Amino acid sequence: MGLIGNIYGLLGYWFHIRGNAEKAKNFYKRGMERDMSTPSYKLAYGVILLKTGEYEKARDIFRDVLLNRRYKESFRNMAKQNISLAYWKLGELDTAIEMLWELHRKSRNSRVYGALGYLLIEKGDLKAALDYNLEALDYDDEDPAILDNLGQTYYRMGNIDEAKKYFLKAESIKEDQVSTLYHLGCIYQQEGEYEKAREKFLKALEGNINPLTTVKREDIEKRLKELETST
Repeated sequence: MGLIGNIYGLLGYWFHIRGNAEKAKNFYKRGMERDMSTPSYKLAYGVILLKTGEYEKARDIFRDVLLNRRYKESFRNMAKQNISLAYWKLGELDTAIEMLWELHRKSRNSRVYGALGYLLIEKGDLKAALDYNLEALDYDDEDPAILDNLGQTYYRMGNIDEAKKYFLKAESIKEDQVSTLYHLGCIYQQEGEYEKAREKFLKALEGNINPLTTVKREDIEKRLKELETST
């Protein structure tokens, strides 16, 4: 157990929960160099690496937790869920989905439903995605990620009325969810409600957009430019 490493980890966590990700990242990095052993600090460091686009480093951190049998199963399950996101971003979608299915069979929760529900949409099998996201809705009909996934599934299937219903419910629970705002903007744009569309796109741009966000900043900006030419 690295005492000095865990002290650095504690400092990283202190900055992390106060929103200073850059300082937190630096302390976590120093902690890892000094044998930081507390799994919660490692997981937190891995999440920061994911959100800054350092997917290979994040994968290695999560793998370290996942394969360490000294850690509680709850920590290893969190590592498995997070490493699946790293694999997704590294282009190994099937590996990511299989890991989440393993977690689903073992210990389902809203976070697993949210992550797997989205990756099934990304896979492109919309029938499987719809079935799974409806199951997720039965599990938790107040989770904004689950509601957004269902909205995205219907949107990609061309069922705009159903999509809009779930996006609006997701927005009522989490008003700054970037994906929800973007897709609502797209729907309003299709309906000719250009001011409403512009409002949603601008609000989406103010949200927390990072490499893990499923909508890119340039996608939103492209939609805003389209509105400029159509109004």
